[in-house]
Amino acid sequence: MLSNIGQSLIVLTLLTSFMLLFSSVNFLKFDQINIKKLYSLNFSQSIFAILSFLVLIIGFLTSDFSLINVYENSHSQKPLVYKISGAWGNHEGSLLLWINILILFSFLFFHHNKKLNKNYILFTIIIQNILIIGFLIFLFLNSNPFSVIHPVPKEGLGLNPILQDPALAIHPPLLYVGFVGSSIFFSAGIASLITNFRGKIFAQSIKKWIKLSETTLMFQGSKKLLNILITEQKEKKFLFWAQEVLLHH
Repeated sequence: MLSNIGQSLIVLTLLTSFMLLFSSVNFLKFDQINIKKLYSLNFSQSIFAILSFLVLIIGFLTSDFSLINVYENSHSQKPLVYKISGAWGNHEGSLLLWINILILFSFLFFHHNKKLNKNYILFTIIIQNILIIGFLIFLFLNSNPFSVIHPVPKEGLGLNPILQDPALAIHPPLLYVGFVGSSIFFSAGIASLITNFRGKIFAQSIKKWIKLSETTLMFQGSKKLLNILITEQKEKKFLFWAQEVLLHH
């Protein structure tokens, strides 16, 4: 059942993305824009994408091993935090998270900048949705997190032991906010070149998104450095303990 719901939500997200793309192109062609329609499509796209990811998380929480993704990356006895992080601790789930970040940043950009130059906004939406559609098609055809397995196994294989760490559990979402979120100022930059929308207003329209990406990446960098230092200290203690054992024997 979760497979059908998830597949349907991905299809709805893809259809909404195409509608958003074609609507933006038509508004450019006829030199008019319907802000309410664009906002409604952006909002619907975000809701469908978020719901699809929530369905995947529910699959992990309920240990629905009819989903290949859950079977290969979870276990009924896993702690709650690793069941949740298992949703993005694999290729298919992380790609769905990737798409969610692309869509969420697209919606937030439109929400905060819809009063700016109309052509600039429309081209930004068009370019961002070309990226979104490309990843959605790849997800649906090649890396679908809602693929099923028959017969349904009684137990899963469990999450990769390397990923069973609290720091690694939050690593992909933070990393994606920093790196994948930067796609919106890539799209805005291309739109700026096409429409010749430059200067202070353009800089202000992407400033907050650049700061958000920078802050997230700086946090990630600090966390990695701390992990390296802690690991180094643990290794030193282990080597000291090993030397003591060898000396006493």
